[in-house]
Amino acid sequence: MRKFTFIATVIALLANAMWVAESHAQWPQTTSHDSRFSIEIGAKAYDRPGDDLGLPLITDSLTNQTLFDSDQATDLGSAGGAEVKFNFESKRGTEFEVRTIIADWDQNTTIEGDELASPFFPIGGPNPTTVNYGYSADYFSIELMARRAVRPGLTLMAGPRYVSSKDMISFAGTVLVDPQDGTTPVLVTETQTIEATNGLIGLQCGLEFNVPLTNAIYINGFGRFGGYMNPTEVHLGSLNDFSGVTTNETSSKSTGSFLGEIGGRLYMDIVPNCVATYVGYEATWIDGIALAPAQALTVGDTSVQTANTPFFNAATFGVKLTY
Repeated sequence: MRKFTFIATVIALLANAMWVAESHAQWPQTTSHDSRFSIEIGAKAYDRPGDDLGLPLITDSLTNQTLFDSDQATDLGSAGGAEVKFNFESKRGTEFEVRTIIADWDQNTTIEGDELASPFFPIGGPNPTTVNYGYSADYFSIELMARRAVRPGLTLMAGPRYVSSKDMISFAGTVLVDPQDGTTPVLVTETQTIEATNGLIGLQCGLEFNVPLTNAIYINGFGRFGGYMNPTEVHLGSLNDFSGVTTNETSSKSTGSFLGEIGGRLYMDIVPNCVATYVGYEATWIDGIALAPAQALTVGDTSVQTANTPFFNAATFGVKLTY
């Protein structure tokens, strides 16, 4: 709920800024079509929060205290990303845009206790005293958009887009095992991994507006929404470093997905019609993809779980070159 409330607030602020700016400013030179090419190179400071469900995943079997819950298991925290966007306008006024985005998250946690308990541990086996949990995710997007101005400062856009989302979790539990043959007890680590991949391909449409504040500063706001076919795949694996026993299982499923983006930026000209800088905010959510933590929560069910809606938002900044 909090993410949708925040998005609604962003929309309201952008709409208010647009109304105020149109009442008090003239269109700056940056909105003219004298230049046919532009390229934006930017960085993103992402945040990808957890599920807020608070489900206990690892507890102390003696005190029943929760040591690790689903919020921590699904929270990827902060990460860096990058975006490159290239615009080209033909002599006939047809405009095209190519945009690509990459991001990479990586989190690791160690849980220790006298006797850990979890539904993820093998039934009937000794409970570990140390668990290392890792969660990593990669995000890649590339799109081609045809753009058409419907009035000064307001542009409609549509085109194909491909999005790759891949994440992996690993549970590595370490336990001291007595062989009961007179030999020294040994530390045995059992590692379980779940990897989920999604390859979204489909069409999206969007709306973008540019609103002047002064002759050198203007606001840009956008929304992009699309439907996608999504072939997903989930790989389950385990490894016992003492016995060398490994298991592997792969499941696949095709489903439909939805992806939405909304954001805004504040541009400031450094050299009119040539160089500008920007700062901004954007939010992305995807409905209908496979996620590794969600797959782990369905203990005993190996079918691919795609009823997931990850959300991530980012502060953005960069430079725009026009020529």
